[in-house]
Amino acid sequence: MKSKSVLIKNIAMILFLLAGSLHALATFYWSFGGEIGLMTVGGWTFDMKKSYGNPLLLIMFLIGLFKLLSTWIPLILYYKNNKVIRFTSYIGAIILIIHGGVNTVVGWLKLLDIMSVGFKLSFIGQAFIWDPLFLIWGLGLMTFLIIKNDKHKMY
Repeated sequence: MKSKSVLIKNIAMILFLLAGSLHALATFYWSFGGEIGLMTVGGWTFDMKKSYGNPLLLIMFLIGLFKLLSTWIPLILYYKNNKVIRFTSYIGAIILIIHGGVNTVVGWLKLLDIMSVGFKLSFIGQAFIWDPLFLIWGLGLMTFLIIKNDKHKMY
C-alpha cells in the first residue's frame, strides 16, 4: 500500500510542477513581449498591452515570478515539514481548484453554446488550456499535500 501512495504522490507532484511551470513560462513569455497564444486569454489583453505598455509587462513578469515560486516552493514539503508552506499550499490548491474548475466548466458551456461567447478564441483557452491547467495544478498540489500529510511515512 505504501508504494501505491508514493506513486500517486509522485505523479501528483509531477502534475502540479508541470502545470504551474507551464503557466509561469507562458506568463514570462508574454511579459517579454511575446504574443503567441495571447489570443487564447482574451482580446482584452491586446488592448491592455497597448494602453499600459511596459508597466503591464512588468506586472506580467511579477505574476510569472509569483506563479513559478507558488509552483516550486511546495516541493520543500517533500523533504521537510513546514507548517506555513503547507497551510499556504492548501489555500493555494483550493483557489486553483475552484478557479480552474469553475472557469473550465464555463469554457465548456460557451463551447456548447449554452453561454454567450464574447471573444471566440478566449473560450478555447478557457476550456482547453489555461483553466484546465489551473485545475490540474490545484488537484495535483492538493493530492500531493493530502498524501504527504498522511500518517504513513513517505520516502
